Amino acid sequence: MFQLLRDKKSIFIMIIFFSMIFSFSCDNKQKYTGLYRAEKAELQQEGETAIELMENGQGIWRVADDEAAFSWQVKGSEIRLHTKTAGVIKGMMTKNSIEITLPSSRKIIFTKVK
Repeated sequence: MFQLLRDKKSIFIMIIFFSMIFSFSCDNKQKYTGLYRAEKAELQQEGETAIELMENGQGIWRVADDEAAFSWQVKGSEIRLHTKTAGVIKGMMTKNSIEITLPSSRKIIFTKVK
């Protein structure tokens, strides 16, 4: 009987633990979801450049008429964009912007617009 009570208590603790992790991860994603546009000084001939982060962890990077899909995650103040070709682009998050340095050492700052 005591074994059954300990098992129920362990299961209850595990459910609470995973519920807390899930709620924190959802809140984190909601805080950063939205549309971010690159600052005009960063753009030259390319047209509008934007990143859209969605709640489900997916995103779209748009440059003029081209789009590239990716998945994303935030760890601390770092954002990681996981491309479909298994590449990872790292950037820094602030409350309203994303700063990404591309492999060519070109820095792009995206500001949240909605």
